[in-house]
Amino acid sequence: MWVGRALAALTLVFVLGTTSCGRDEPQRLLRLGELVETHELARQVLDVSGPVAGEARLFPVAIEAARYARLEIRARGEATMLELGWKLGQERFISKFRRLSFPTVADGEVHTYEVNLQREPYWVGRVDQLELSARGGEVEILKVTVTPAASAYRDLALGGESLPSLPAIERYVLELPPNLPKPLVFESNLGIVPSFDREGVKVQFRAFVEHDGEKIPWLDQTVDGVPGREAGGWMPVRQQVSAPAGSRLVLEATATRHGQPLPEGAGAWGNPLLVAGQRSAEPDVIVVVIDTLRADFLGSYGSPDGLTPHLDQLASRSVRFDDLSAPAPWTLPSVASLITGLHPQTHGAGQRRGNFAPTGLTAAGHTLAEVLSGAGFFTAGIYHNIYLNPPFGLHQGYDSYLSAEVEDDQLVDRALATLERYRDRRLFLYLHLFGPHNPYEPPESECNEVARRLRPGYQGSLGCAGDRRPQGPMPAFEDRPWMEALYKAEIAFTDRQLGRLFEVLEAEYPDALLLVTSDHGEDFWERQPQLRAHGYRLNADHGHHHFQQLSRVPGILRLPGTEPAEVHDAVELVDFFPTLLDTLGLEAPANQGRNLRPLIEGRQLPRLTRLSDRLLYGHPRWSVRRGPWKLVVPHGDEVTPELYHLEDDPGETDDRAAQEPETVQALLALGQEERARRARERERYLSGQDILSATYLEWNHITKLRSLGYLN
Repeated sequence: MWVGRALAALTLVFVLGTTSCGRDEPQRLLRLGELVETHELARQVLDVSGPVAGEARLFPVAIEAARYARLEIRARGEATMLELGWKLGQERFISKFRRLSFPTVADGEVHTYEVNLQREPYWVGRVDQLELSARGGEVEILKVTVTPAASAYRDLALGGESLPSLPAIERYVLELPPNLPKPLVFESNLGIVPSFDREGVKVQFRAFVEHDGEKIPWLDQTVDGVPGREAGGWMPVRQQVSAPAGSRLVLEATATRHGQPLPEGAGAWGNPLLVAGQRSAEPDVIVVVIDTLRADFLGSYGSPDGLTPHLDQLASRSVRFDDLSAPAPWTLPSVASLITGLHPQTHGAGQRRGNFAPTGLTAAGHTLAEVLSGAGFFTAGIYHNIYLNPPFGLHQGYDSYLSAEVEDDQLVDRALATLERYRDRRLFLYLHLFGPHNPYEPPESECNEVARRLRPGYQGSLGCAGDRRPQGPMPAFEDRPWMEALYKAEIAFTDRQLGRLFEVLEAEYPDALLLVTSDHGEDFWERQPQLRAHGYRLNADHGHHHFQQLSRVPGILRLPGTEPAEVHDAVELVDFFPTLLDTLGLEAPANQGRNLRPLIEGRQLPRLTRLSDRLLYGHPRWSVRRGPWKLVVPHGDEVTPELYHLEDDPGETDDRAAQEPETVQALLALGQEERARRARERERYLSGQDILSATYLEWNHITKLRSLGYLN
């Protein structure tokens, strides 16, 4: 039994609200998982050691998976991949091994790999065997440790929605705080974990309050397993309840299959929550990231094509950042920087290890969603991009995190539904749109009205769909201008959908903070001879260089009470983390961003040194920019550096490295020092975390990455 006690350490969220009678009353979002005192289990060193290679080795263990969150594998060797498998003791229910793979550092040195099993849907029940093997060489396993969870929550995704969940064990007993304001609403999502979701399975969920020997029922609901269910999904429950002062809340669950008991953790309480009192009058926060949106294709950034009237109108009444840089030319490291205020060299997300999936964000950082959750916001994320999936760690801090691989009109529909559903509480909404990303498949209306208008003479065979994924063939020369026109049509469609969102925000959420930006731009073969001459990857849409087409992104920030303005100083995506939190009156965790309030108010900030790093394709390079000068630096000596003066040469076509050797050396030293400083600060900002995150993916995610051209 896990028993929670509401002691001094109990985390409650207080948000000042106003009742209809005008009397101030606090609203509390009480996350019930925070009331659970985790089972008092010590770190357990397993009897697992010795060399492993291509042939798997089996090790007997005894692990109650629902009560342990992580494996730490300390190892050294020359292998490039480590494979971990486990088998449940309940063979009559699940007999086969579950396996995951993650890359290792093949340098012969000792490294510790943290496998976060709170994100693993099949880490349930009683594990009685571990299996280890290696690829690409031998690994010596020095020590394997299982670590109990710091909190009772597990991350579980059902039907595309990932929720912080409580494993449905037999009984949780939670001491409720006294004098909870009214109304009091209990809500949760009930589900069956995928490995147990089959015919004959039943999970019965019960919630009731105990007070003075009396039971006050809140919930009694049974969820039935569905064989082969694809949508699966959570069963939401929500109802108004009562809890006298001094009550204890009891959550019970029993799971059976054909009447026989199943192990604990077969079901889950998805984000059980109490909403007490009226919502705050304080502003909501909405962040919209439009994937792959080039700044110079917006009218407010100089485009004559008329693609973005709604974004341009928003920019006219907001703060527009003219010189905003992304820290990397692809999604994972850029979005990680946006939501943590840390540079890629510090947060660590987006490192490539051979041909495997890149590293994700470790659990040691602090995301914007986590900070706002602690300040009383209900946090909701809606996204379309595989690099935002929970295995990469960007989901941390969300009460609801929904993956929807649909068009931008449907993503906006979900955003509007979320605004409506959670009107009763202060909301942080993150919306990640995907329309401009390859493949370019605008609706027929935008294809005809935008693409045909921009390229009226196109007679090729592509129609309204163009696919240029990097692993495919290079598009024919005559099709390339049409590809760009289709991309612009996608931008126009996304802008039209955002118009619906902006209209609702203007009418019903006029005081909300609203940020619209992008993670990187897009390349349309503007500089193929130049890329060829310098040894770049040629067939790629983004992720393969550090030129302005990919590095410069739009930034539009609506701050209620702030006059519209244009900021021409150099800023970066990391800067929005402290800026948003300062605007809300919240203290930001330690971060590397700069609060942009002085620039918005017409004052100055110290001069900025900008880095771009972490290419996705081709020879690894990084860039450093100081003032008008930009230096592109290769890793190793196979390729020479490139130097550009962006004021004299905004197109970055005149490489002046040979003519300006002193400038090259000065920028190289400055960039190397800055990169080293950021790497050193990893330990400071990540709470002393020096363990390598072992990012692993389910097979369907690997298949998706391959289909997009991100993996061979």
